[in-house]
Amino acid sequence: MSSEDVEIVREVIERGLNLDPRLDSTRRFASAQLDPDFEYREDPALPGSGTYRGIPAFLEATRAYYDVLDEMRLEPEEYFDAGDRVLVVIRWWARGKSGVEAEMRQAGIFTVRDGKVASWQVIFDCEQAFRVVGLRD
Repeated sequence: MSSEDVEIVREVIERGLNLDPRLDSTRRFASAQLDPDFEYREDPALPGSGTYRGIPAFLEATRAYYDVLDEMRLEPEEYFDAGDRVLVVIRWWARGKSGVEAEMRQAGIFTVRDGKVASWQVIFDCEQAFRVVGLRD
């Protein structure tokens, strides 16, 4: 993976990670920045987790988060070149409809194909994510 691919992931994350998937502008952004066969894999520890293929399936899956939460933010903390992938440590924060807040660090493992983000795998355990991409033993 080149530093160019890390910058592609950085741009997509910083411009699009917190866009509301219910909006047309988000769908246009996703179509321009994500590979048509984009794959999104949720961490298996998430109840009802799944793997979603294609931009429409990804937007529908992420829409569900916005439907049940009052507010949600994902903030990238660090980017790591992991050979053929990019690992990003992300701070996730949300407020439920009841007003209860939750926060966690998680990792995203991204791949790039032909200048577009092709996949995003969510792993809640950051140390495990570093091992998955071969950056730690």
